[in-house]
Amino acid sequence: MREIIIGGRSITVSHVETETTEYGDIQRYRIEVSGADAVTHLSSLRSSPNIDARVMASVIDTELLLGYEGSAASGLLRDSGIRAWRDQHRPLIEQALDRLRDEMKDLPPEPVSDVERLLLRAFDMNDDEVRGA
Repeated sequence: MREIIIGGRSITVSHVETETTEYGDIQRYRIEVSGADAVTHLSSLRSSPNIDARVMASVIDTELLLGYEGSAASGLLRDSGIRAWRDQHRPLIEQALDRLRDEMKDLPPEPVSDVERLLLRAFDMNDDEVRGA
């Protein structure tokens, strides 16, 4: 479990399960925000179940900042209180996201799955180009 506090609310991410598929391991996480009735889940194709800065940044970006239709319908943003809090604290949320992105720079690169390698080859790219090396 990992928690981050932004604008008086805590965002808690917990690992729920790992599903092994032909494409690699899918990690499933549960996301809760204090004072909200809404709970949502995030799935990520990654080998590690650790809740590192990558996972936290993904949660904040997709569930709070982007406000994509799925989140409004079934995610955190279906709670009007979360939407109001997000709108009021957007600069703080963006600052937290920037801190997480800085933390991500110090993380080792994630292993690339066979599917990702196939896609990279299809676009004539290699792992180093994608990782910015």
